Amino acid sequence: MLDYLSRTIAAYEHSADKYESATKGMVPDEELDLFTGMLPDPAGPVLDAGCAFGRDTALLAARGVAVTGVDLSEPFVARARELHPGLDFRRMDVCALDLPDASFAGVWSQATLLHLRDEHVAAALAEFHRVLRPGGALFVSFKEGEGEEEFVESFSADAARFFRYQTADRVRGLLEAAGFTGADVRVVNERQRYGAGHRDLDWLTAYARTAS
Repeated sequence: MLDYLSRTIAAYEHSADKYESATKGMVPDEELDLFTGMLPDPAGPVLDAGCAFGRDTALLAARGVAVTGVDLSEPFVARARELHPGLDFRRMDVCALDLPDASFAGVWSQATLLHLRDEHVAAALAEFHRVLRPGGALFVSFKEGEGEEEFVESFSADAARFFRYQTADRVRGLLEAAGFTGADVRVVNERQRYGAGHRDLDWLTAYARTAS
């Protein structure tokens, strides 16, 4: 595993309870509704890439979508299985998915690729494109900004994690380079969405498709 990513995974595992507590109520209903409305088949299946403790995996399943959750952290996968025993969770690297070509109607990847440098974001997007069917839907999200840093972001962890910030134009470029079409990148302020106690932080939420 890449050194910077290994440290980030270790930070999540060190702070797993804090991360779950901080984020379990941050339910992205608007994004999930838009994404599921884009699916070429409303029944899926969908890949939740970077599922952590399975919050969004369960929300997708509750919408009637067949879903598989994958994460690189074995403790997160174990926690997801504990919380949602009826769902399918697997340990897997989003940059090297052990999944067949064209096997999913959608890929949902919330707050995952922001921990990767651009060349590894590109590798993950190439994998997402590979496992999607023609006309398949993609959702990815990033923190808006410039540059990269490794620091303790105390809202949800007590150890340093790596973050790569993105601009809307750069996200569009990454999606287009991976073969996606119709990139729709939006800005969502966390505090405005989720209220007091959350960060004054702008997120980029991006939707796209594979060619039909």
